[in-house]
Formats: sequence, C-alpha cells, structure tokens
Amino acid sequence: MAKQELIDKILSDAESRAEELRSEAKAKADALLAAAEEERAALIENVRKVAAAAKPDTLKRAKAMAELEVRKVILSRKQAVLQKAYDQAFEVIARDGRYGDLLTKMILSATEEGDRVVFASSDVSRINVKKVMSAIDSGKKGISVSEEQGAFRGGIVLRGEACDKNLTLELELEALRSSGKMKYDTLFK
Repeated sequence: MAKQELIDKILSDAESRAEELRSEAKAKADALLAAAEEERAALIENVRKVAAAAKPDTLKRAKAMAELEVRKVILSRKQAVLQKAYDQAFEVIARDGRYGDLLTKMILSATEEGDRVVFASSDVSRINVKKVMSAIDSGKKGISVSEEQGAFRGGIVLRGEACDKNLTLELELEALRSSGKMKYDTLFK
C-alpha cells in the first residue's frame, strides 16, 4: 500500500502543480487581455481625437468638391444651351434668302486667281451655285467650282495653289461667338 500512497501523493502533487500552472496562466491571460483592452481603448480614443481634429478639414473638402461638381453641372448646362442656340442660329442663317449673297461676298473677299470653290454638300441644295458663280465671274476671273463637295455644314473652302482657305460657316460663327459679336445681322453686312 505504500506504493499506492506514493502514487496518490505524486498524482495529488501533480494536480496541485497543474492547478497552480492553470491559475498562473489564467492570471497572465487576464493581465494580457486587460492590457490589450486598455491599448484598444487608447487606440480608439486616439482615432476619435484624430477624426475630430480632421472633421472640419474633411467637411471643408467635401463641401468644396460638392461646389465644384455643381459648377461643372451648371457649366455643362450652359454649354448645352449655347450649343443649341448656336445650332439654331446656323439653321436660321442657312435658310435666309441672303445666304447666297453672303457666300458670294465671302468668295469675293478671299479668292485669288486660280482658286477652286468647294461648297458644302448641304449648300448645293440650298443655294443656286450657278448664280453665285456668275456674280463672282463679274468681279473676279479664273475662279472655278470644285466638283468636290465639302463635308462641313455650310459655307465654303477655297482650294488654292499656295494654300486653302477655310470659310466654313461653322468657323465664321465660332469666330463671331468668340469675339462676343454674335449678332445675326453681323454676317450679312
């Protein structure tokens, strides 16, 4: 029996030691958890402080970005309105009975001997090309109509030996629009 008592004593000591180790491990784990919780709380507080300090700047940036977006939308709408007005002006000018006279003046003001006049394909049906060219022949000689028709909306291009001249209606209207003198009668003077 002494042997059994010895075994029981060893087992009892081992269980006591295991319980001590468990208690120590639990105490260390609890201490580590408490330290981690303190560190987490400190980090959260630090983040809150940084966020609170950055909040005015963040709000200011967000407001500036929103204002910029609003200005972009307004500009886009203004450009759309201007483009629509520009397109309508183009159509009104092209349908005006004086449009052929306008083209004649443009040709007479810019042609040189030997130039070929390229009419917009849409203008061939709008104006009497022969009438325009006969008016030009009375003022200048050596100018001919090109068989080529332009892919532009209106006006003319003069093909010359030295250089070509772009007198398209789009370019003329854009020049008037850029100068701020976009008035209907300006073209027909």
